[in-house]
Amino acid sequence: MPSPCTYPNDIFFDIETLINVAQPTSILLIGNQKSDFLDSYLEQKKLLNQECKITKISTNEIALLENTERHDVGIVIDVFEHIDKQTGIQILSKLRDLLCHQYCICLAISTQNDIADSTKWQLSDMFGFALERVAIYADSMPDQKLQTGLFKYNINDYKKTPDWLNSDNWANPEMWDKYWW
Repeated sequence: MPSPCTYPNDIFFDIETLINVAQPTSILLIGNQKSDFLDSYLEQKKLLNQECKITKISTNEIALLENTERHDVGIVIDVFEHIDKQTGIQILSKLRDLLCHQYCICLAISTQNDIADSTKWQLSDMFGFALERVAIYADSMPDQKLQTGLFKYNINDYKKTPDWLNSDNWANPEMWDKYWW
C-alpha cells in the first residue's frame, strides 16, 4: 500500500465543513487517508441518535468500486497521487454517475498551463467534470509546479434553471390567432 500523503490541516477542516453542510447518512471514503478526520461528525451523529455509515476503499482496492452501492457523500483523498490520470478520470465519472449525489476530491493540480503534458491534472480538467473549486492550498506542495486543490461536486448545484426556462415564456395564449410568423 502506498504511504499516505501529508496534507495541510486546512483541507480536513474544509472537508469536515462540507460534510456538516451535507449531513449525510452514508459516506464513501476512497483513498489511503485514515478516517479520523470524520470522528467529530460521527460523534455529532451519535449525540443526535442518527446513524452514519462510512465505507472505506483504499487505493489498492479501487476495483471494489464496481460493487459499491450509492452513498450520500463521497470523499476522495490521497488517491490521484498514486494512480494514472486515465484511472482517475474513470473514478470521477463513476462517482458522478453511479456512486454519489455529491462528493469532494483532493488532488495536486499543475500550476503551469502545459498542454503537452497530459499526465498532470489541470484546473480545466476539474471544471470539465463540473467540479467547483473549494480551495487551493498554495504552500502545500514542496514542488512549486503543483498545488493541492479541494474540489466539490453536487448534482443539485450543477445547473441552475434559468429564469427564461418556464412555461410563462413558452406560450402566450393571449397572442394566439393574432400573429402568424
